[in-house]
Amino acid sequence: MLANGRLTAVPKRPADQKILVALAAAQVDAGRSCLEREVNERLKAWLGRISEPFGIDHVTLRRMLVDAGLLVRTTSGSLYQVNEAKLGEIDAVRGIEPADVLAEVRIERDVRKRLRVA
Repeated sequence: MLANGRLTAVPKRPADQKILVALAAAQVDAGRSCLEREVNERLKAWLGRISEPFGIDHVTLRRMLVDAGLLVRTTSGSLYQVNEAKLGEIDAVRGIEPADVLAEVRIERDVRKRLRVA
């Protein structure tokens, strides 16, 4: 998913989308309700580290989280909470920082470039 660098759009492959939403859900505190504003702020900050500007917007990602069942919301849409039934999916990726993965990809590319030049 990050092999080509920062995200410029929602990944097309369903498996990559599943990873993306699980990683995003890990940004929301489990066990407590959050205001929509709080969820938006966390998603914006997180996307700022892994997505190109205008690559993926936080609203689309928030909707993907709800559609995937990783976040549940009140009928009014004002409060969100991590779906405890899906904690296994979220915990499977917890601790993975996509920004670190991007940094590693850049380092590996630089090494390969140097080896080709040498």
